[in-house]
Amino acid sequence: MAGKKNEKKAGEQPVNTDGTIEKMMQFKPFRHFDSHGHPGLEKKGIADRQGCVDFWCGNSVVARSMMGARALLGDPNPFSVITEPEQCPNLTPEVFVQYMDSANIEGMCLQAIHGVTVPYGPEKKVWKWYVPNEYVKREFIDAFPGRFTAVGGVHTRYGVEAALEMVQSAHECGFPGLKFHTATSGSPNMKEMYPVYEKCVELGLHVQFHTGCEELPGTRTKFQNPEHLDDVAMDFPDLKILQLHCGMFNNIEMSLWHVMKYENYYTDVVMPVPLLMHFRQFFDMDHMRFLEYFMPDKVFYGTDFPLTMPFYKPMLDNIMLMPLSQEFKHKLTGDNFRKFINWEST
Repeated sequence: MAGKKNEKKAGEQPVNTDGTIEKMMQFKPFRHFDSHGHPGLEKKGIADRQGCVDFWCGNSVVARSMMGARALLGDPNPFSVITEPEQCPNLTPEVFVQYMDSANIEGMCLQAIHGVTVPYGPEKKVWKWYVPNEYVKREFIDAFPGRFTAVGGVHTRYGVEAALEMVQSAHECGFPGLKFHTATSGSPNMKEMYPVYEKCVELGLHVQFHTGCEELPGTRTKFQNPEHLDDVAMDFPDLKILQLHCGMFNNIEMSLWHVMKYENYYTDVVMPVPLLMHFRQFFDMDHMRFLEYFMPDKVFYGTDFPLTMPFYKPMLDNIMLMPLSQEFKHKLTGDNFRKFINWEST
């Protein structure tokens, strides 16, 4: 009879006779982790961080992609072209925390950047993208304890010794790793970078590599091909490698193969936007099932925030509604990256 299904005799263990629907509906609290965010676009002091103004100003692809964020930040005419730092929207570190809270995000890994392009165009311009390690530590990590970690920027445009100083700076800031922004800084298998990788192994730091496609000034697609990372992974089996974007719009299949091939190789999946997931050039459901089946412990969820501000929470909601196991969803959206950087929740 109804109401008696859980009755038991003295000394017996209770029997859970809930059906499948009841078990599926049971709430399991879980806080997520965003493995891929971009500081530096905050209005305060933005002119001092080279390249950051270009995300908001001008009529470039990247500036147009930020128009949705401008609307959410209160710009009454977000589709207009702005040209001066004073016109940038008032993005602050507090906005990061606000959006993280809205999506039940415990922490975010921020990417300090140090990138310099090779000369490009008839005028042989050089474009720099610089978000200092110290800035990220001060304005985010120290200001909001328990909410942020970060990786430092590194390149060899100014020589190997300067690159090693960048590594040391990240280590002294307490960062778990560094980022090499291939689109501006060149191919990751250049021999000038090998002393950097050796130093990272010595200090226990991982290295992140951009493998998606980039629309920023002066960036070259050829440097972003994940095939170049095959050399790095083979020559440095003790170096923890995290490829960013998993070769999206570039070479997704090769990126997935590297994760399966090398024990020291991981990937993130940035921007699983519901609309774009209909296309195989992006990350559709076939790719998500592939990740779950072949590399469930080696993939991380990231967002590229604030570039994805208009759909920050819907992206995560979309993942949690996918026909994937709950165990994999929790690994993808938090547990894997926490383990990767030895994050301790507060």
